[in-house]
Amino acid sequence: MTKISTNVAGILLTFLFAGLISSCKKETLRSEHGYKIASASEANKKRVIRDYSDDFVTYYQFIPDLANGWVPPNPGPAWYPGGGEGNATHLGKVSTYYNQYASFSPTGFGSTAAPVNMFFASQLSAIGIDVPDAVSTIVFDKKGNSVWFRLISNTTVPVSQTRINFSGVSDIIGGTGKFAGATGQVKIIGYFNPTDPNDAAVSSVGFITY
Repeated sequence: MTKISTNVAGILLTFLFAGLISSCKKETLRSEHGYKIASASEANKKRVIRDYSDDFVTYYQFIPDLANGWVPPNPGPAWYPGGGEGNATHLGKVSTYYNQYASFSPTGFGSTAAPVNMFFASQLSAIGIDVPDAVSTIVFDKKGNSVWFRLISNTTVPVSQTRINFSGVSDIIGGTGKFAGATGQVKIIGYFNPTDPNDAAVSSVGFITY
């Protein structure tokens, strides 16, 4: 994967301030989005709804979609995969990988869920976790536990030349270890620096059932 260069990032900033608008859908705490949610492997397991939160320092990458018409210096169509380190309730110290696809639409420039295994298949294989294409973000520890998410909305708001805030909603659609068959939903907030792909952070708060 090729990290976004400082020159490209600087050019992207012009487009972000000129063209970035909300791509969010109505935020709810209930999923009705048509994809299959994983079921628990232990049929008799007592499932409990619990609070969930996490917090990460992250990085992102810029992978232009040449096949679908990317032309420099546009910020899309392109994939924006990334990862980071942080902490999560019920897990402790964790890592994350994520992926999203950004493109122009009649309503502006926005991003949607993209398969995390598109760019992180080898990393996930190395830790023994195989995820379906519906998963756009994974949070995992070193003990084989992981929580799977799918982004369902995203809003991006420029704040300054070095900070763009975002917020969104993700469904929890499965996991591994004690989170096998987990469901739930979280609200996401974070930021990224369009001139430095290593300056970014994200956190989420919501509920998880497992």
